Amino acid sequence: MTSDPRRSRFRDWPLAAKVMASLALTLLPLGVFAAIVAVSNFRRLDALRPGNSLTVTQVLGIAAPMVMWLAALFIGWVIASRLIVEPLARMRAGVERYTSGDGSARIGSQPFFSREIAELAAAFDTMADSIASHEAELQSALHEQKRLTREVHHRVKNNLQIVSSLLSIQGRETANSEVSRAYATVQARVAALAIVHRWMYESDTPGISQGVDLRSLANDLCAALEQGLAQSEHITVSVICDVARLSVGQDTAVPLAFLITELVSAAARRSAPDALVTSVTARAVKQDATLSVTSDVFVGEDRLAPGSKDPASRIIHGMARQLRCPLRHDAAAGSYSITFALPAA
Repeated sequence: MTSDPRRSRFRDWPLAAKVMASLALTLLPLGVFAAIVAVSNFRRLDALRPGNSLTVTQVLGIAAPMVMWLAALFIGWVIASRLIVEPLARMRAGVERYTSGDGSARIGSQPFFSREIAELAAAFDTMADSIASHEAELQSALHEQKRLTREVHHRVKNNLQIVSSLLSIQGRETANSEVSRAYATVQARVAALAIVHRWMYESDTPGISQGVDLRSLANDLCAALEQGLAQSEHITVSVICDVARLSVGQDTAVPLAFLITELVSAAARRSAPDALVTSVTARAVKQDATLSVTSDVFVGEDRLAPGSKDPASRIIHGMARQLRCPLRHDAAAGSYSITFALPAA
């Protein structure tokens, strides 16, 4: 069913124009009557005094009905403007300020000459106060949730550090080198988890919008691996960390930390008794990032392929499956790399 275009045009008129048109239509019969009376008076006077000019009093008598009609129209417009148009315009301005982000905008304190409009303004203020109170409660609850989450991560990190220390002590006390190396491997994995949990509760880093700061996480992890692998493998270990400033989700940070730990540890085992130099890099490309671990010992055959005898192979490829991305080996460059998605900004 098509709408009348004239109705559509009238609907788009400003309220002031609609009020003026309504008043004119309401007073139209009175205006017609005033015009008839004015014409009748003029003819009567002209018949009584043909050819003579009219006096001021007679002119006023003729024009009085039309003047009274125009005065009634003007008075009606002033009253409608003061009682309806102007209050609604002030209310609209207040609502626009509120919807544009000014949560303190209120309109009930303004003077209104209509009880109904004043009640409408008071209802808006009540709604705005209720929304502000609800938002304040949500912000308080969110702040408390963040505090509790940080506390949980802090406690988990402390407990993992205690476990890591106990494993380190136990590994140093054993005389069997294989057992000591096994303790060191488990200790490195626990230490990696502890570092991840540390950066989970210290993720309010300037410039990082959400998640875990991968650069800080990788720097701490590489420093811990340098120290731990030098003690367990009895070699000089140098881990060069060149990671861009990236934010990753907590579900991504854990497998990335394990990948770095296992790949660097595998490089150290393969390099012994020679010194190890390895690099950890990460770069972002649009909505993805690529993590690479490079070392001369990775040149040539892929000894960490699925099904290989290296004990770290299952963990490495398990972490890659958790990231839903394949682990790539570059035999010429001696690197393992994986591309993963970054969280949406």
